[in-house]
Amino acid sequence: MNIPVYLVVAQWALLLTLGLLVIIMYRQLGRVFGAGQPERKHGPAVGSKAASFEYLRVADESMQYFAPGAGQPALAAFVEPTCQACDALVAALTVADQQGELAGLRVVLLMSEPPGYLRISDAFSATGLEIGRVTTRAAHHAYNVDSTPVLVAIDGTGVVAAAGTAFELADVRAYCQACLVPAPAVSLPMAPGF
Repeated sequence: MNIPVYLVVAQWALLLTLGLLVIIMYRQLGRVFGAGQPERKHGPAVGSKAASFEYLRVADESMQYFAPGAGQPALAAFVEPTCQACDALVAALTVADQQGELAGLRVVLLMSEPPGYLRISDAFSATGLEIGRVTTRAAHHAYNVDSTPVLVAIDGTGVVAAAGTAFELADVRAYCQACLVPAPAVSLPMAPGF
């Protein structure tokens, strides 16, 4: 029995097309279920040295310099007025400030959106905390921030004590506690005979 050549060619073309479609389907399923997506960065590594950067204070449009350390612990909140989760963090920070829990800390809310966006957020409009605008992505890059909100607690020596997402007052209290607790003393082994 002789099979016509055009049927053999058509059969192989269909098999190759089916194989290609299966490969495309597996790639699409990988995208749907998150395989191959970059991991989100939520702050610098704990124990690393916090970076310095410049920002524009929104209240008076003056350039400020954020230099962690020098004996003053700090909280740097990377937030945006158009982010609902950021509103929750700003509201929690405002409550903590009103309750005196942020006393002794330098607290800066850092955003990259234009100051006009502050009007659309009740939490940003109601806060008495310092709001700064970073005009480049340098601070976000230095602090490993690619999505907001991110709260970074920095101890008085300029070392990152805690970093990550925060939404509630309990989260803010934990970050405050982390940057106010002094670093443990390192005990060095002594030479024999001492």
